Amino acid sequence: MKVENMKVTNGEDNGQALCISIFKPVIRQLRMNGFYLGRKQSMPLKCATIVLMVVLKFLTVFNAVRYSTIFVGKNKLDGCLTSSLAVFFFYSYVAYTSLTLTFVLPRHFVRFQDLLGSYVSEYGVSPYLKKFIHKIRLFTILFTALYLSFIASTTVGINKAFPSLKRHMAPFNSYQGTTVAVLYVFILSVVSLQLSSANVLFNSITFILIKEFKILSKKLKEDMDNFERIFGPFCQRHKRLSLILDQANNINTHFAFATYVFGIPMICFLWFGLIRGSLQTDELLFCSANLFTITALMIDVTVASCVLNDTANEPLQHIFRSNWASYSEGTTQKISLFVARLASEKVGYSVYGLFTIDRSTILMVVGTILTYAVVVLQVQPDSGAACNRCLTADNLNLTQLCS
Repeated sequence: MKVENMKVTNGEDNGQALCISIFKPVIRQLRMNGFYLGRKQSMPLKCATIVLMVVLKFLTVFNAVRYSTIFVGKNKLDGCLTSSLAVFFFYSYVAYTSLTLTFVLPRHFVRFQDLLGSYVSEYGVSPYLKKFIHKIRLFTILFTALYLSFIASTTVGINKAFPSLKRHMAPFNSYQGTTVAVLYVFILSVVSLQLSSANVLFNSITFILIKEFKILSKKLKEDMDNFERIFGPFCQRHKRLSLILDQANNINTHFAFATYVFGIPMICFLWFGLIRGSLQTDELLFCSANLFTITALMIDVTVASCVLNDTANEPLQHIFRSNWASYSEGTTQKISLFVARLASEKVGYSVYGLFTIDRSTILMVVGTILTYAVVVLQVQPDSGAACNRCLTADNLNLTQLCS
């Protein structure tokens, strides 16, 4: 018994070591951006990480607060105001995501790695995991470079090509000099890195779960001839993956929630500015870039979550196509319990328990945005302007002018 227990322990240690190596690029980025302390660190390194965490979170929140000063004295609902509101929602989105993940990751990310390591130790290493570490590193570099290049181009545009956008530097827009520009770039770079870390973490965890569910579903499909023999172990393995998914949901639900709660108003404000606002070329480019960014983030979160939900429930299709009449009563009862569990739990990412992200979420989001766009197009300001001209006209028939 002692020898067997030692083998199991060594297997679990190997699985956890593999998971740590897989997530090494993600953990490194999370630590550099003040999200995650790691498992074992020396006291000086831990203190330095905590100080870095406090500084970066303060800068992220400060950026959202400082941008609120742009609304002081604004009393006209125009394209510039709505585009500024959209950017404010974006900064608030990053601040909310950064703060929630900072408190969530130390508890749930370690637990997620332990569960995944135990799963890998018991069921073996999938071929894709050996190459996954390089894909994560490449994705991390590309995504971070994309955001930093966006910040750099925006800053150059504000100071050189499009000086009218300098109001977005509020409250530093009235100051001149290199120091202010450097401070502005530094703050926005911190904000971009916070968001890129959250996005890399979300996609890395989701990709692993999608691949594992696909492998499990493929094995079930290939062994349908021995269904009664393999169904019991299959249910146990699927349940283990579902538990890992629940732990991943504790991490990613905050990012998904913030994407919808802050992203939908942001898209609506930008649509208002683009449709109803008489914006200059520089403001149009700025709004279009922000609209592309938040739309891409929302598509990424929604599509990845939908694919995860589909792959987790894919075994139901194989089970429904099988010949239930040839199975024993015990197997039929197991099938019924398995189907009932998937139907009631809705395996996938749940947004704070409000709803599970599946294909219906796409219809909900697209319908909301299109409905808003149609309303904005239909409610034109021309009628109100005409009536105002009627009230100020002299020696003219009011009824004829307004009709």
